[in-house]
Amino acid sequence: MRAAGFDPGERRIGMAISVGEASFPLEVIQRVEGWLDRVRQLLEEYGVDVLVVGVPLSLDGGETESTRMARRFIAELSRIVDLPVVEVDERFSSRSVERALTEVGVSMRDQRGRVDDLAAADILQRYLDGLGNA
Repeated sequence: MRAAGFDPGERRIGMAISVGEASFPLEVIQRVEGWLDRVRQLLEEYGVDVLVVGVPLSLDGGETESTRMARRFIAELSRIVDLPVVEVDERFSSRSVERALTEVGVSMRDQRGRVDDLAAADILQRYLDGLGNA
């Protein structure tokens, strides 16, 4: 099974891909004209079977505007591909990646657009880890 992970944002979408039981950052896609075509192209190129989308919930588990934006992203994906979609609560995934990069001495100033695909890989890895515990 090949899975693609997504960290959808207003301006950028982080995308990751699974290889076996591991996830790897794939690309940061700018939300400009043609972005959905790029997503479709990557899904076809990598032979993806399932989509894993980070959906941020509030601290109490409720919905926020970011939650609704992520669900709109899922609806957009569903219009271009007929694949199962799994939602993963992605609270703090970007902050977690930023903290990890800072801890190893990577300047966030140099990594602004890079956090999105790393966050997508984190989201996807949580999903893959959960499969092993099922």
